[in-house]
Amino acid sequence: MILRAPLHFRSVYQTLVWGGQRLRPWRQDMPDGPIGESWDLADHARGMSVVSQGPLAGRTLHELTIQAGMDLVGPGFRGGNFPLMVKLIDAAERLSLQVHPDDATAIKLGAGAHSKIECWVMLAEGGYVFQGMRPGTTREDFERALAARTLEPTLNRFEARDRDVFFIDARTVHALGEGCLLYEVQQTCDVTYRVYDWDRPGLDGKPRPLHLAESLATIDFARTGFGPIRPTWQGHEAKDGAWRSLVTCPTFDLWELRLCSDITVRRELGGTCAAITCVAGQGVLSTEDGSLPIAAMQTLLVPAAAQAWSVRSDSPSLDLLVATPVL
Repeated sequence: MILRAPLHFRSVYQTLVWGGQRLRPWRQDMPDGPIGESWDLADHARGMSVVSQGPLAGRTLHELTIQAGMDLVGPGFRGGNFPLMVKLIDAAERLSLQVHPDDATAIKLGAGAHSKIECWVMLAEGGYVFQGMRPGTTREDFERALAARTLEPTLNRFEARDRDVFFIDARTVHALGEGCLLYEVQQTCDVTYRVYDWDRPGLDGKPRPLHLAESLATIDFARTGFGPIRPTWQGHEAKDGAWRSLVTCPTFDLWELRLCSDITVRRELGGTCAAITCVAGQGVLSTEDGSLPIAAMQTLLVPAAAQAWSVRSDSPSLDLLVATPVL
């Protein structure tokens, strides 16, 4: 199996009680109903990515990872699932207040051996984010507020601006507020402890289950340093592209590239694959073995064996989010 050309996968849509239809202008295949998430790159039983075109059409991301993991992910890959998930999220209503475990907590609570670290990039103005406890809030304060259903005063709330970045480390209590449209990259893990769901019924009319004991055992009440990240740009978009590093963490790196019309740039992969999501504009993404068009709200995967990729902007401005796993 030769994995040196870019890959496009069919999106998997998740119907969720808090979802909407905000992605429809970019997605002609999107079903009706409250669509909360589009899983655009996922090696997961609840939403498996399947190659949409080319000689590998019909192959799942899991099959490619198992059969050609080092060529696909990178020489440092040691097996298991594809390490990253990429989603687009439409929060028409606020999400539940939730928390994800780190490795040690997941093992302790019998939830597997992996944490769930994620990063959000807002793609429009509007909405808000709950992230972490307000300074001085103790576990006892939080439990009293939870019992009284008055949790909001214990949480940091941040208004969301277009291209704000929020890094959601494991053990951080968080929730998206209504009105958020965003990109998310995360570890391949779906362990979520729901702390509170705002007394809202699920799609079946019944309350969704909460995980209070697990949540309280997971939340880091002493953590600080919350709020939007707004990195500065480097380079020049009309010459060789402007770029900025958004997040560097133990499991993935995320950066943004912006090009003007008719500009082509080349980037080395550095030993891993790259999940490249267009968030504005359109262009063509190429490796030595193939090319695919890329347009707003689409994700392509460049296998590690390609070693490098290039992109040409065919619009006044082309914006790409580039996520790479840390192996």
